[in-house]
Parts: sequence; C-alpha cells; structure tokens
Amino acid sequence: MPGHRRRSRTRPPLGALVALLGAASALAALAASCAAPASTGITSDLAGPPPFADGERLRYSLHADDGRVIGDGEFTVRHDGAALVLEQRYVEREPAAGTAPTTDVISVRVDGATLKPLLGSREVDERRDDGRRARRSYAWRYADDAEGRPVLIAQRTLDGKHDERTLRLREHHYDNESALWLWRTLAFAEGYEERYVSANAIERSQQTVAVRLPQRETITVPAGTFETWRLLVRTGRAVRTAWIHASPPHEIVQWDNGSIVFRLEPRGPASAGGGR
Repeated sequence: MPGHRRRSRTRPPLGALVALLGAASALAALAASCAAPASTGITSDLAGPPPFADGERLRYSLHADDGRVIGDGEFTVRHDGAALVLEQRYVEREPAAGTAPTTDVISVRVDGATLKPLLGSREVDERRDDGRRARRSYAWRYADDAEGRPVLIAQRTLDGKHDERTLRLREHHYDNESALWLWRTLAFAEGYEERYVSANAIERSQQTVAVRLPQRETITVPAGTFETWRLLVRTGRAVRTAWIHASPPHEIVQWDNGSIVFRLEPRGPASAGGGR
C-alpha cells in the first residue's frame, strides 16, 4: 500500500491501491507482506449465497493515516450468465497540477453461486516520481493441471516485458481481489471463525486467511451511521479490521488494511443494493 511501510506487514486483499501514489515503497511493502508467515489451521470453503445484486455500485473514499483523502474507489457487481464480474476502480484524488491521476482497475470473474475464482485482470496507469507514466497489466486464470490439481496461471507485463508463471493451489482457495465481496457472504453470528486460502495473482502467492466475528459495533462514515459486524482478518502475524453492515446486502462499511482506511460514501443515483 502507498507509503507507511511500517504498518503494511500483511498484503491487503486489495492490491489496487498500490498504484494510487505511485510510490516505490508501496511495492516494497507488498513484497514484505508476502514474506509474512501464513496462518495455520484447517481451511474450508466459506462463501454463502451472494447478497449483492446485479448492478450494485458502492463508492468509497480512501483515507491515509494523517486523515487526508488520497483517492476514491468504486466497487461494482455485474452478472454474466452463471458468473459474477466483480470490479474495483481507483483514482487518485488530487494529482499534481497538469498531470493525469493515477488509476487502477481490477476485474475478477467468479462463479455466481460459490464465488470460486475463474479469471481476472488488472490495469495500472501510474505517474512516476519523474513525471513519466508507467503502465502495468496483469491477467490470470484458474485451471486444473494434467493431474487434475488446481493451478493459477498468472501473466504480467511490466515495462514492456512479459512473463507467465503457474502456481499450484491448495484447497479452499478464493481470489485475493474478491475478498471484500467474499466476506459479505459469511454466516454472521458472534464468535464465527473460519480459515480459507487467498490466491494472489499479482504476487503469484497464496496464504491462509483467518476471519473472526467477535462482536457488533455501531460506526459512522460519510454514508451514514450503521450497525455493523466487526470482522477481524488475520494473515500471518498481522490483524486487520473490516466493519460489515449487519443487514443485507452486508456492504463493507469501513475497511482498515493497516495503511489506508476505506469509508463508504453516499450512494449515487445509479447504485443498487440495500439501505441502512
């Protein structure tokens, strides 16, 4: 995540924000997160029926540690046959005068009933410190190898150079970039705790993620005041927190990944989904 390397011990589920400030330290932080030891324990499939509707659009303001709003995010859901297309779009809030903002778009296609991953892509257009533009692209898909074992096939293009790697996956895996939808499908009850495997196509890695619901809390964000479930997310030694609307469709109201805080903004006229 941009800046504040000291707090980014764990790779957050949203890789998109790496691009927002175009900082070299952001990439270093992500590399450090992959070195963190994975949580141990038995994993399981945990996705319940998706509560989000076709056409849902949620907007977030992205806040740095010092309170500055450094970017804006939009999450959308689209049905495509039996699949769901889950998209994140990020844009830098205040780019330098005369320059285009850094943007980052991630799209993941998952099974519409189980949220099991099918394929994904990411396009980053960021401004470097010297003012030049840097573009990075990623594409990945999930398949079975010749022995019938699940694999992640990840391609990337950096500075005009292409490469591809295949990662053999453990059971009970979900795509890292679908996490803020996956958590909305949990069986919400105090004391709920499960583990699953997060497959990270950007870093070509996987790790165990432990999720736990210790309590309900009332919090206020720009979109209003919400009764929420507090979700603790543990990967390795680090614990991060999400606040999820207690009522369907269980929007992520706030998400603190250790570097940046996402806060839900009021719905626009084109938005869909449940209210407060």
